[in-house]
Amino acid sequence: MKKFIAFIILSVAAVSCYEDYILDYVYTGIYFPYQIDVRTFVVGEGMQIKVGAALGGVRKNTIDREVTFTLDPALVTPAILAQMKGSSYAHIKDPATPVATLQVMPSNYYTLSNNSKMIIKAGQHMGDVVVKPDSANFLNDSVNTIYATYALPFYIQNADADTILENKRYNIVGLKFENMLYGYYWHGGEARIERPGLPDSIFTYKTEIPTAEAKIWILKTVGPSTLYANGYLNQVTSKNEMKLVLKGNTVFVSDGAGATYTIEPDGESTFNRSKLLQDRRIYLKYKYLNPGNGWTYHCTDTLRFRNRFRDGINEWQDENPDHYN
Repeated sequence: MKKFIAFIILSVAAVSCYEDYILDYVYTGIYFPYQIDVRTFVVGEGMQIKVGAALGGVRKNTIDREVTFTLDPALVTPAILAQMKGSSYAHIKDPATPVATLQVMPSNYYTLSNNSKMIIKAGQHMGDVVVKPDSANFLNDSVNTIYATYALPFYIQNADADTILENKRYNIVGLKFENMLYGYYWHGGEARIERPGLPDSIFTYKTEIPTAEAKIWILKTVGPSTLYANGYLNQVTSKNEMKLVLKGNTVFVSDGAGATYTIEPDGESTFNRSKLLQDRRIYLKYKYLNPGNGWTYHCTDTLRFRNRFRDGINEWQDENPDHYN
């Protein structure tokens, strides 16, 4: 009998928990999922992001819901910058760490798809606005915009819901840029080595997939069209070994600040400009003199995209359906 009663109690509890899951909550609420964030405009990839509000409390949203917001400069404070610098998320902490003073983004640096409203459409639980930078003004201030120096402080004023969650009513979004070639690359190539008094020799360093992390080339954004690479030949170091400047499909090659050798172009270096991340290739032709042995290395390299991290997301394959057409 006791077992039967226990079974009934457990069954009622299970049904109750299931109903809690499938039934709407007693009231609806609208809020920003994040209160601090840092987002990235990628130069060469449309340069836009979305910022959105969320609806909770209902499993199925049957109506369009209007969310009225404003940009409130009073929200941009030293305390918010301190939160960003102390964030456990690297995509927030790292670009905020070099910032001395968090500032409201100048109004001529961006446009919004709607200056005051987000619409959560029927059937959806998120509504957003699109933020686009003014490419000239934003990128001309690259000494600041390469980090999260500027922010947009979103604040919900009114919403078509029973409540606005007070502690999630705002979202301060730091904004920065990356060059489209930034990320991690598999690397391989071949070098013709000029050796005074000896015949030329060929040294081949093949692309290996997978390969040890210590052999991965990292391309780091240092300007709207400029990156540093941490490798040359078959070597990967902690230095800025090579500077790459992307102009159209052409890549201009030179040595980076503090590089091991003086790097010079040795033919045309190019980018295949694939829309699909996973198909991107960079073809480098460069040379350098090793003063230690007097040999000159003429290198022909291929960099093959592996992955990149954007706004906390590991991107290794293109997720834009339009890029597959």
